[in-house]
Amino acid sequence: MPSRLTLKTVNDELAQRGHTALLEKGDGYFYFHTGETIDWLDRTVRVRTINSLTLKEWIEEFRRLKELNGRILRSAKGEGKRTR
Repeated sequence: MPSRLTLKTVNDELAQRGHTALLEKGDGYFYFHTGETIDWLDRTVRVRTINSLTLKEWIEEFRRLKELNGRILRSAKGEGKRTR
């Protein structure tokens, strides 16, 4: 039986991989904050418990959100150049 996941476990894994973001619990959801997520527009993972995902899935969610926000921010910068 796998051990129960904790915020500390996920945050330690993020740190081991060189990330400065932290996972926190909201009311019925989780979100990444601080570090490289400071300018992210979307940082929310809509699951009720931390054990809704495995550690590997939490890291994949972080990567997915990092990529998504990178695309959003690049697109916004491109739009700003076209309106000038």
